Amino acid sequence: MTRTYLAVDLGGTNSRYGLVNQNGEVLRRGRFPIHSYRGPEPIIEDLIVHLRSFLDALSSGQRPRALVVGAAGLIRAEDGVLVAAPNLPGWKNIPLADILGQALSLEVRLENDANLYALGEWFAGAGRHLSHLIVVTLGTGVGGGLILNGRLWNGSFLSAGEIGHVIVEPEGRPCGCGGRGCLETVASATAITRTAREWIMAGQPCAFSGHPDDLTSRDLYGLARQGDALARRVFDRAGWALGLALTNVFNILGLQGAVIGGGVSAAYDFIRPSMFEEFSTRVFAVDPNRIRLAPAALGDDAPLAGVPVLFQKSGDPQAHGAT
Repeated sequence: MTRTYLAVDLGGTNSRYGLVNQNGEVLRRGRFPIHSYRGPEPIIEDLIVHLRSFLDALSSGQRPRALVVGAAGLIRAEDGVLVAAPNLPGWKNIPLADILGQALSLEVRLENDANLYALGEWFAGAGRHLSHLIVVTLGTGVGGGLILNGRLWNGSFLSAGEIGHVIVEPEGRPCGCGGRGCLETVASATAITRTAREWIMAGQPCAFSGHPDDLTSRDLYGLARQGDALARRVFDRAGWALGLALTNVFNILGLQGAVIGGGVSAAYDFIRPSMFEEFSTRVFAVDPNRIRLAPAALGDDAPLAGVPVLFQKSGDPQAHGAT
């Protein structure tokens, strides 16, 4: 019998959920808006209502083995507590696994959403067949997940893979983490739009006809496709910063590849040239052309597709990237 899992990606704007089989294929999916300003209680209530309805519509043979919830923030996975979630105001020390488990009569696990995204792209996406990999998500912030020796690597304090806080400009912009010049301050969607707005306000020419405050990263992508020089320079700068950060990671860990995902990765073709130029100039002791640098393949399904890996036994060959 095919094993299935219920997966939830709890974002700051929307919650996506789906039924996933043991091969990482999303069989059914749904979503609803979060309205994060409401705080945890009404959001959790909405989540329970949607998941109950979703479960009730499944056949008996599709009943999931467990529920896995991915969220951006600090997760205490051993007891299922969401300690803090920067994109969800008021979420502090929420025992989410217990709440959902009791409401839905399912085993519930919590995991960092970037880790699930990394597992999904490694297991069923652009990182397949690689044993040593970093997956970077360029969204509101910059997240990352590390696969080492075919295993998710969390580090001693469950904080490994935070490439968004690799320093690329020591005297650069303040970051939400309290530091300065992190990759996140240059290459996230937030940083990209802020840079473009500043350049426009400073008088640099751009084809955008609206007020700079209304400019979005989606607008910038459209402008870059039309050949706008300012938009392309913004993505060049993001690519440069990403290439520098990846160089540091690869020189330390000797990885085989990097997958670039998240909303900004739609502009991968405009980010890649400067990213690869910086990376290939600085990476040490390996031919950069032997390293796989690729855009993510699964889109929003990536964190859902990563869920089955959490339940694989050490003896399962798929847990080591074999197919």
